Amino acid sequence: NRKLCLIIVTDESGDDGEGDLLEEAVKRCKTARSPVYILGRESLFGYKYGRMRWQDPKYGLDHWLTIHRGPETPFAEALQYDGLHDRWDSHPSGFAPYEMARLAKESGGIYFLLPHEEQNLVGQAAAEQRKFAFLDMKEYIPDLSSRRRYAEVRQKSKFRLAVAEAVRLLDPRVDPQLQIQEIWYSTDPAAFRSAGQENFQRAIRAMGLLNQAIAVLQKVEPLRDAEESTRWRANFDLAYAQVLAYRVRLFQFLLAMDSHLTNFPEPKNKQNNTWNIGRVQEMLVPTERQIKLTKVDTDQLNSQLALARQKFEFVKKTHPNTPWSNRAQFELNQGFGMKFFEGFRDPRYDKITSEIKFPTL
Repeated sequence: NRKLCLIIVTDESGDDGEGDLLEEAVKRCKTARSPVYILGRESLFGYKYGRMRWQDPKYGLDHWLTIHRGPETPFAEALQYDGLHDRWDSHPSGFAPYEMARLAKESGGIYFLLPHEEQNLVGQAAAEQRKFAFLDMKEYIPDLSSRRRYAEVRQKSKFRLAVAEAVRLLDPRVDPQLQIQEIWYSTDPAAFRSAGQENFQRAIRAMGLLNQAIAVLQKVEPLRDAEESTRWRANFDLAYAQVLAYRVRLFQFLLAMDSHLTNFPEPKNKQNNTWNIGRVQEMLVPTERQIKLTKVDTDQLNSQLALARQKFEFVKKTHPNTPWSNRAQFELNQGFGMKFFEGFRDPRYDKITSEIKFPTL
């Protein structure tokens, strides 16, 4: 007797999105008694999109192409926001992408993780230790039930719903106004002023949303210790630390932008043609004018900073050797300050036209 099996080799998580195609595939494989064996990549941590570096053949310039590589759960359980815009990192989750993992599990197959590193994957995952010990991760195994079943269970928990609400509030792919420009500000004063003022207003609005997310999480904080899932406690702990930290960083963004708009220094290197704002350890101290403008003084800033650091350290201590502790350390390493740096952007990027065909990854 012959037995059918499917073997899939892929570097993505599938394009099902949040539709019913996955469940239809699972149903058909079960009907055919066909196990699915998959050789693929590790999911990104709580995030659907990765970025692959690609060099165009005409100008030899680097481009960053979007791929689907997660999340490891039916719906994202981590923030999709990095404090300025959608995430650019590629932190590993320790698990397979949800769609592929569920298909393999339900059909009686196996998902095999490719072991070697990826040279063209852009983000932190290219530089950090990507292997997590099974004993460290056994309490963090994601729920691989159907999306419908997952949503039903989540709906019964005020604690889990609060984490999901914070993720929803701060999703730049749903709310484009959360996309705050980080790189490639013009060195032309008029052009910078226009972009700077627009992003200043976006940052003020984003701080309001961060305050909403903080309030949502603070409301369920008393429920945290009663949550039976270690994974969901970790999701809460990290998200709470992040929203506190991002509020501090956005305030620093406002200070840096206000100072730059007021003084507008010229680049020291005449060849440089852009201003980029970066994350640094050094904190800007608000001037008297900025304190009156923002109604946030130095003592308040220092108090918020101390609380954010405390929460990240709690994540590291409570969830060691996991993607949650890795992300907490990553946030601490970036610092909470913001500073403008001059840079050079190749003008040939402006010449990219339809004559260059970007690959579909």
